[in-house]
Amino acid sequence: MTVTLRTACDRALRRLLEMTDTALEAHAADRVVTLHCLQSVAPGFFEAHRLEPVLRAGLARLAEVPIALPDSLSWDVAMARLDARYFRALHGFEDPLPAGEEVRATVARVNEESRLGGWLLAELAGALGLEVEIPEPGALIGAERVLWRTHQILLWTCYLRDPLEAEGGAEALDELERGLPMRLVAGEIDSGAESLFCLVAGGRKVDPAFAWQLSAFQRDDGAFIEEADDDARQQAHCTAVCLIALAAVAERDEAPIG
Repeated sequence: MTVTLRTACDRALRRLLEMTDTALEAHAADRVVTLHCLQSVAPGFFEAHRLEPVLRAGLARLAEVPIALPDSLSWDVAMARLDARYFRALHGFEDPLPAGEEVRATVARVNEESRLGGWLLAELAGALGLEVEIPEPGALIGAERVLWRTHQILLWTCYLRDPLEAEGGAEALDELERGLPMRLVAGEIDSGAESLFCLVAGGRKVDPAFAWQLSAFQRDDGAFIEEADDDARQQAHCTAVCLIALAAVAERDEAPIG
């Protein structure tokens, strides 16, 4: 890593761990998602910061996240509960799963609010072996379409752990590659960062200038926050994906951390 990008990553990691050190289920899930992805695309950074125990502690914390999906649950908490089961399964844990009827009802309810959210909940449930109809997300536009494409790649690769070999992978990468400059120009750094690390993980040659452009959005406290976003969960998520993107580009392009 270059010194500048290393510093940006160090500061983002420190701030993310502070931001997700709460009782929120979404923060517990986002912490594990981030560490899992860093271990895959930036193993040198992961090892240098001795993040294995932090990941293990995070996975243990996810065991305490409730399984039930009542009708009163907000979509982000429902997502966190399925994320908890999914990532513990990826790391070899065998947990009870939510009832199929609860999952299907939750997907239908969330899909009314957000087609992207309904699709992702259904895909996570399907990956866990639960039977649920997957909503069709192909009509999404703008940043939501970008996030659909990035999450296709995340799911196809078990969140960057495995090589991208799925049919349709090249098409998704092409679309992300075309849209990345506009995402960053528009200040849509959440979807821009996800595009960036998916392109790196997919083996595309991404101009490092995009990483520098993304790093310019970092705040004095190390966080990455889209303008006017006051949601604590989304602020942590944005910081997380920017950290993954910068670490992925830097570790690919620069000398190993010493």
